[in-house]
Amino acid sequence: MVLWDLDGTIQDSDSLAKEGTRYGFKQVLGREPTDDEFSQLVGRPVPVVYKEWFDDNLAKQILDTGTRYYQERAEQIPCYPDVPELLDELKQRGYRMGIVSSKRRFHVLKELQDKSLDILFDVIVAQEDTLQHKPHPDPLVLAASHFNSLPENCLYIGDQPSDIRAAHAARMRSIAALWGDGNYERLKPICPTMFAHTPMDVLNFLPNIHMKLI
Repeated sequence: MVLWDLDGTIQDSDSLAKEGTRYGFKQVLGREPTDDEFSQLVGRPVPVVYKEWFDDNLAKQILDTGTRYYQERAEQIPCYPDVPELLDELKQRGYRMGIVSSKRRFHVLKELQDKSLDILFDVIVAQEDTLQHKPHPDPLVLAASHFNSLPENCLYIGDQPSDIRAAHAARMRSIAALWGDGNYERLKPICPTMFAHTPMDVLNFLPNIHMKLI
């Protein structure tokens, strides 16, 4: 089974997500997020982080305002080049696939549907499905359980250190995706199983991973 992160791996949503965050802050707080605040949001559920920073009412206002901005423009989010073709090829080769994202489910479903990619995935694990989120292993372990598979028979592909740490904690193999938001220098110390500089590199790597991925 091949499990995928969504943002920064399948689709290039980072700029729009930042615009939405910036808009929510400016409308509610009258200021923009700092670079440090932006960095703390990477790879973590936004509602969880906001509740660490603000009281519940303020967190909801900022989140709702930014979410409206994001949703109004979400159809514009592009896939990375060659990713749809890679997903189609994996499906044709018989790989079962799933999404594990820290994003809320309605965002994940809508954004996959907008690109006609939803039919390629058998399982979606989103923010609401677990109490713990990446880098905790629970979301990945839950996805494996939906396949009635042991985690060690799954592979996780993601672009952030939290993705690779979650895969390690779940005892899964991992591929660090460098074609999008993934940064080699940040990911190298975490020791993913493999690095993929382009989406099609994944096709070359899969035969070398001796697991029951199909």
